[in-house]
Amino acid sequence: MTGNELSGWHVEAYGHSRNGIELRAFMPSAPGPIAGLVTAAQHGEEVDTALLARRLLERIPGAETRWAVVPVVNPDGLLAGTRQNAAGVDLNRNFPASSWRPDPSFTFPPGIAAELRVREHRTNHSSPGTGAGSEPETRALVALVAELRPSLVVDLHSPLELILVREGADAAGDRLAEAAGLQTYRDLDGDCPGAFDDWLVEQGVPALVYEVEHAGLPELCARHLPGLEALMRADAPAPR
Repeated sequence: MTGNELSGWHVEAYGHSRNGIELRAFMPSAPGPIAGLVTAAQHGEEVDTALLARRLLERIPGAETRWAVVPVVNPDGLLAGTRQNAAGVDLNRNFPASSWRPDPSFTFPPGIAAELRVREHRTNHSSPGTGAGSEPETRALVALVAELRPSLVVDLHSPLELILVREGADAAGDRLAEAAGLQTYRDLDGDCPGAFDDWLVEQGVPALVYEVEHAGLPELCARHLPGLEALMRADAPAPR
């Protein structure tokens, strides 16, 4: 554990990336079990999600929530500006879910226009890993979830502008969708074998994949932070 300048939060190192960068979870100081977990920047080119997670940490004192936050799941990819980690693995295809497959993953190039997001343009290639859970970032996040046992995980992504609601997360998904004016979905076109949310569902952990749009940070914060902040404060102890 180390101290942190953010009010009421402390930082816990929960592992290291492929390149040896410390993986950090921001833990609340409010008493009681962890109520939920926010994760961001699992794909390194989705830097806007890391910035949103940082804004949540700045807006909510750690004594006023029982949620934990991992603002950067994939620090190597974030520093390189790549979807994949330093081994070229798409971490969101590497989780040890029954859906994991050894086939290469093909996704859209970063920044592609919305009208071009059709199957034939899925040309961004990455590995699912040499095996399910092969990457240190994946194994560390699996261990963190097992340690914290959150009742809900909100996994931030971009740029689809929607909320994918997995089993057991309907009420929270509806609240967040209403707050941000987003559509909710129970499934999406295209395979995501070995995805984090697939693994969470198999562990009995309700999950939301919260996809923000491509926009400037002020616009993203104005639209998405109110609902996320309300969710993170919902289970907080009453102030003394």
